[in-house]
Amino acid sequence: MSRRRLNNEGSIFFEQSDQLWVADISLPNGKRKRKRSKKKQVVKEWLNAQRKAIAEGLIVEDEKIILETFLDRYLKDVCAHSLKPKTIDSYQTMIEIHIKPEIGHIRLVNLRPDHLQALYSKKLEAGLSKRTVQYIHAIIRRALNVALKWGLIYRNPANAATAPVPQKKAPNTLTEAQAMKFLETVEYHRWYPIYVLAITTGMREGEILGLRWEDVNLDFGVLSIKQVIYQLRGRTFIGEPKTDKARRTLALPEIAKEILDKLKESQNNTEGLIFTTASGKPISPRNLLRHFHRSLEMAEIARIRFHDLRHTCATLLLTRKVHPKIVQEMLGHSTITMTLDTYSHILPDLQGEAARAMDDIFADK
Repeated sequence: MSRRRLNNEGSIFFEQSDQLWVADISLPNGKRKRKRSKKKQVVKEWLNAQRKAIAEGLIVEDEKIILETFLDRYLKDVCAHSLKPKTIDSYQTMIEIHIKPEIGHIRLVNLRPDHLQALYSKKLEAGLSKRTVQYIHAIIRRALNVALKWGLIYRNPANAATAPVPQKKAPNTLTEAQAMKFLETVEYHRWYPIYVLAITTGMREGEILGLRWEDVNLDFGVLSIKQVIYQLRGRTFIGEPKTDKARRTLALPEIAKEILDKLKESQNNTEGLIFTTASGKPISPRNLLRHFHRSLEMAEIARIRFHDLRHTCATLLLTRKVHPKIVQEMLGHSTITMTLDTYSHILPDLQGEAARAMDDIFADK
């Protein structure tokens, strides 16, 4: 067996017994790593990569870990302690159904951008929406960022892969006339206050269903969002708001204030949840959605999502010249950019108003 040293930074030698080229290097922690191949160039490139990683402090001690094993650890050790249950469930579903079966067998250190690109292409061809594939990409990228921090990979291949960009669509909303007609249709139903809050405050469905009387101050005409109702795998749970920004206090329009005042007077118990079933349990979002769709049909309005009532609120406010910053705070968006991007379809009309205002200023010039 012949052996040749390279600059005292590992070595390359040929094993006569196996007829293979071998690269060998010592890690800063005293452990050794080896790479075998029939081609000398392969082990040479590997050794150079190891040298560079050591110089940059990027050491991968275990190159045998496959993506599937790492993703299991990621879900258990990271997601379980940092994400909300509903988000964890969606991550797990995407990983089990779409990621593991396709690329889960690949070693982390061997995962390349073209592997991910092929995955995205295959999923799009199978009929998944661009938004879903974009979400798969986001999960992979976030997970591999953790692998990078843990020293399991040298670089994140997802950063060099291109996720599909969904076509931006204006949200579905009700017009002022449709909103009035819808509320008239449900006026005598016990869930009428829910719909009023959704349209006049822009609260999310879970935020409304999670309201307690202790969160409402009718004397001051405000309410605070401190908890939400959500559904997971057919079961209803109480949890925390979506984000820190979602924890907010809202001023109540007079119509909402009056309706809540009447509701409070009619209820014997003013503790706990405001909206419950006849047995006092939280209302299932699924059951509310069924009633919502039936009510739309009765009002002869095209079907939309319950979440679109939130979009309706924002659109009505913006078209009435309410400042976008106020709308952002009402909706609990993290930034005003998010608000402006979501409702950019309204901006041309607002810009027209600005142009007319400028014309008025310089009308005599």
